[in-house]
This record gives sequence, C-alpha cells and structure tokens, in this order.
Amino acid sequence: MNYQLIIIGGGASGLSAAVTAASYGVEKIAVLERSQRVGKKILATGNGRCNLSHTPVTAAEYYGSVDVSGILSDFGNAADFFETLGLCCRTDEQGRMYPYSMTATAVLDVLRSVCAHYGVEEICDARVTRLAPIGKRWLVSTQTAEYTADAVIFAAGGHAAPQFGTDGSAWDLLETLQIPLAPPTPVLCPVLSDANLLRPLKGLRAKAAVALYDKRTLLRCETGEVQFTQDALSGICLFNLAGLVDTKRCEDFHISLDLCPEQSEGSILSMLYAFQAVRFHVDCEALLSGIVQKPLARLILKQCGIKAADPCGQLGGREFSAIAAYLKNLQFPVKGLSDWKQAQATAGGVMGCALDENLQVRKHPNLYVVGEAADVHSICGGYHLHWAWASGVHAAKHVAERSSQL
Repeated sequence: MNYQLIIIGGGASGLSAAVTAASYGVEKIAVLERSQRVGKKILATGNGRCNLSHTPVTAAEYYGSVDVSGILSDFGNAADFFETLGLCCRTDEQGRMYPYSMTATAVLDVLRSVCAHYGVEEICDARVTRLAPIGKRWLVSTQTAEYTADAVIFAAGGHAAPQFGTDGSAWDLLETLQIPLAPPTPVLCPVLSDANLLRPLKGLRAKAAVALYDKRTLLRCETGEVQFTQDALSGICLFNLAGLVDTKRCEDFHISLDLCPEQSEGSILSMLYAFQAVRFHVDCEALLSGIVQKPLARLILKQCGIKAADPCGQLGGREFSAIAAYLKNLQFPVKGLSDWKQAQATAGGVMGCALDENLQVRKHPNLYVVGEAADVHSICGGYHLHWAWASGVHAAKHVAERSSQL
C-alpha cells in the first residue's frame, strides 16, 4: 500500500501532524498505532481533563538539545489551533489551558473527526517492525503488512507511562538507522530519597518551598504541596525538579524543603518562644505540632538530637535555633527517579544535531521526528502537550510544502 505520508504513532503529535498535513493538501495519509485505538494517552492527561497547553509558552520552559524557539513561534497559540478544528478552550488562573468542556475526550474527538473528514486512515494494532529508506521513499513494515510512503513522521512517543502504549520500544527503529539519541530518563515523576527518612512520613502532604541543589548550586525552586511516600517525594513541585537530576551522579543532588516559606528563621524563633510560654507543660513534639504535622515534628526533633517526649520547657536558644533551621531547610538526598510507570514524560530522544529546523532527520530526507521522541522536555502545566501539537504541526507543514513541489 502506497501513501504520501505515514505517521508512526497516533498520539498527540501524530494526530496534530495528520490533521495539519491533510488540511494543507496531503491527500493519502495513514496513522499507524500499535494500540487498539489512537489517542489513549491524551485521554489520561490532566486527570481526564487534558491540560493541553499553557499561557504563555516560551522556549525558556523547555530543556534538551533541540532548538524549540522557531517551532513554538511558528505554531503560536494552542487555543487558535484548536479553534480552527472546532474546539473551544479555557485557561485557568495559573495559565493552564483546557478544552472548554474540561474533558479530554473532546480533544480526541475533534482530532479524529477532522482526520475522518479528510480521509486519514487510522490503522490500529499495527506495531511497526521495520523502517527503511527505499530509494527516495520509505518502507514501513508491521507484523501483518508492508507500506511505502513519500514521507514518514515518527510520532511514537517516549518511554513514560507504558500502560498507555508508549514504552519506547519504537526507538529501536531510529537506532537501526543510526540516528543519535540522548539516553531516555523519566521526568515529571517522583524523586527517590532515603527510605529511612521517608517511611515515617508516608501518606503526609505538606505545603513547602522545594529546592533542588547540585552540590551547593541551587538549580530550581518550586512552591507547592509535597506528597511523602515510603521511598520518594512526590507532587507537582517535585515533578518539575525531576528533569534537572543527572541520574548518573545522584549523590551530588539533594532536595531542601522550606516548611515555613512565609516565615523567616527569626520569626520562627519568636513563634517558638511564644508557644513555649503558653504551652510550657507539653512535650517537644506537641510544641512543634502547632507548626507542622507530628511525623514531621518527630523527624525534625530527631535531626536536632532532641527527644520528642522531653518537656519543651527545657529547650533554649540553641535548640530553638536548630529547630528553626531545619524547618527552613529539611534536606533529603536524591537516590534516583521513579520508574517509567510513574513518569508522565521522557527526557532524551533524537538529538538536536540530528534534526534540521523542520525536525527532519538530516541524513534521512523525508523522515521527521516529533513530540516526545525528540530530545525535548519541560515542566508540568501543559508544556509537553503544547510541544506535541507544535512539533507535529511544524513537521506536517514541511511535508505538505515538499509534496506540493513534486
């Protein structure tokens, strides 16, 4: 079977590429999807609401070796893109953009509807087993069929969330073509730490300012709710820091929690003395429970060498100074990142040096790499999906332009 364009992967980047290529005049398009249906991961995003973009979006929010600036500029606003497809969007006070109905199914439905209108073929249960150049065209093989195409857009995603059909196995096709890839690393995921410190805190949630350090260098600070598990620190603020951890040297990294971000150490000291004056009879744990939850109070007291059951009346300036310091800087070593099932995105992928400004593989004309398969990652808030739409659209426009010149 012959096509003008084959898209490997029916996720966000693949479907945005399909609707764009079709609307720009590419006539025979097939989307090959290894799962039983396209868009499975789209339905899971944003807790089923699909946080599809952010306002604003700039290149500063992205990491990796691919230069995203021109592609983001060319794409523009995601709301405008979806409005042309028939979907209205809304943006919350944090800048996160959603479909107006607040349902992810609306996003997938409009993409599939436009694809159907243009006659784009969805071929599901189609795991690609071979991708090879044949003269100026491409051969794409699955377990059951062979296809040829003038151009191929590789939109098979990364390694994150394999339960939704993207386990990274399709990257083998790129490695066979000797395309350089940055090693895959899970991002937007919990950060592993010392289980001995975390186990007593399991199940707790606490608001904090969370900082990631590479030795003594502050890399980034986030404020939000920290969720404690038996072996990891989780929550959006941790997800946004995970991508900055070099997993090959985790021992150089640590997380610092400021459990009283609105207070200075001096004001905490004043508060402790005031609490001691009115609660002179209680133990040290009970004194701190007016500031943090008891398991955190016990951990801080242990770090200070203070017994939780001791009467708080015996505490003095040295002990209070130590407590205040830990409330402002409770440190957890980084032991690694959680596994792919808990990750929302992938860092790594086809390196920027291997791609031209249109996301075309330099040494393999008419092969494009988009979405999570390119070496681009970002933070929570719709940025990854924005990149998926933008990269898919950008590559598809170039395919259409080249097709019109043939």
